[in-house]
Amino acid sequence: MTRLPVTYSIIVPVCNDEEVLFGAYKRLKQIMKPAAASYEFIFVDNYSTDRSADMLRVFCAADVRVRVIYLSVRCSHAAAIAAGIDHAVGSGIAIMEVKPVDRKADMAELASPHPGYTIRALEGFTHSPLWDSIPAG
Repeated sequence: MTRLPVTYSIIVPVCNDEEVLFGAYKRLKQIMKPAAASYEFIFVDNYSTDRSADMLRVFCAADVRVRVIYLSVRCSHAAAIAAGIDHAVGSGIAIMEVKPVDRKADMAELASPHPGYTIRALEGFTHSPLWDSIPAG
């Protein structure tokens, strides 16, 4: 089967998210529907022990834009994202979360930022939880 060119690859790490997975998938489709560009969803199942993997199989069978990577052992969140990036074919990559993110905690961190965040802010970047383990400098 020949794959069509993909403009955007949306990577979605999943780990035991069966309760919110279908709603998140529907919302992602709504968000991308008005986009004139082609896209793909790459769900990365981080060794879920609930029914998340089964739900992803259904998404994949029903939607040609869905691809799923099943990790054989539990990895870190960053490793799951890296696996999705490794398999992305789009020229633009976005990482989306299934679970809501606690923005109040992020804002509390920004109120008294780590010195590394200050450097990154001066470089034009904003805060990301992925930077928590990256040393500044």
